[in-house]
Amino acid sequence: MATTPKTPELVSDKKKRMRSPAYPYINLETAIKRAKEFYDREGRNAAPVKVAVKHWGYEEKSSGGLQTAAALISFGLMQDEGTGDKRKLKLTANALIILLDDRPNSETRAQAIKTAALTPKIHQQIWARYKGSQFSEASLKHMLILELDPPFNPNTAETVIKEYKDTIGYAKPDYSATVPLADGDLKTEEEGKGSYVAKVGDWVQWEHNGDLGFAEPKRVKGLSPDGNWAYVDGQYGAVPLSELIPETAPPSPPKPDDLSLQRVQLPQTRMQEFVVPLSEGNKAVFQWPTALTQADIDDLKDSIKILERKIDRSLAEQKTE
Repeated sequence: MATTPKTPELVSDKKKRMRSPAYPYINLETAIKRAKEFYDREGRNAAPVKVAVKHWGYEEKSSGGLQTAAALISFGLMQDEGTGDKRKLKLTANALIILLDDRPNSETRAQAIKTAALTPKIHQQIWARYKGSQFSEASLKHMLILELDPPFNPNTAETVIKEYKDTIGYAKPDYSATVPLADGDLKTEEEGKGSYVAKVGDWVQWEHNGDLGFAEPKRVKGLSPDGNWAYVDGQYGAVPLSELIPETAPPSPPKPDDLSLQRVQLPQTRMQEFVVPLSEGNKAVFQWPTALTQADIDDLKDSIKILERKIDRSLAEQKTE
C-alpha cells in the first residue's frame, strides 16, 4: 500500500531545483471539510483519485487536487491503495470518528482531531521543539530553512508556519501530548546525547543528587533568559533545568491559578529548616542545604538582608492603605 503521494521532480534544463520537504497543502480545518465532501459522495467506500479530486472541485490532473489528497493522507484522514490509474483513496477510521461522532462535547472526537493535527511529520518536528509554548515566527523560520535536512526554502517556510499555526489553533493539542521522533528529526545537542531538555508546558520531576524534589509532577511555566533555570507551577523560585526529568501529566491536573506556593521537599537529611510561628496559625519557613560553601553562606546572608527590606516595604505599604 502506498503511503505517500508521488509527485514528479521539479527539474530545469540546466539543474535540479531545490525541493522543500513534504507539508500539508491545506490546514486541518479545511482538510476535515474536504473529508466531509468525500464522505457525502462515497461514504466509507474507496474511490479513484481522479474521481475524488472532482468532489473537491478540481480537474482530474490538477495539482491542487493531488495536493489536497496528499494533505488528507498526511493528516491521517485518508489512506491510498494501488498505483497509477488504479490508485484509490479511502477515509480512515480516525476521519470517520471526526465526521460521524456528533455527540455534544465529544472527547473522543476532540482527541481524534488532536491526533490528526500531530500526524504530519513536519508538525511532529515542530511540536517536539516547541509544544504549546510561545515561539516567534522568526525562530520557527530559522528552524525550517537552516536546521532541517533537507531544508525548506524561505517562501515555502512562511506557508508552513501559517498552516501549522492555523492547525494547532484549531485542534488545541494538550501540552502533555508527545510524538515520537522519527529518523532525521531535529535533536538538540543534549538530546542527541540522551539527556532530556524540558520545555514550557512539560510535566516534570526534579531529581537532585538521586532524590526526588517534588511530591508530585509539576508543569513548567517558564524558563530563565539564560536557559539554565526553570519555573514550575506551585514552586517558589527556580530549579536547575539540567535536573528536571520528564513525567506524565496527572489524570486531572490542577489549574495553575489554583495552586498554592509550595517549598521544595528535598530529603530532610540533606536540608535544614527553621520555622517561625506567626499569628493566626501562620508560619514562615526557612530552608537551606546542610552542606554549604563559604560563598553559599555569604549569599544567604545577603539574601536575608534583601528579605528584611522586602518585609519593611510590605509593612510600609500596609500602613499607607
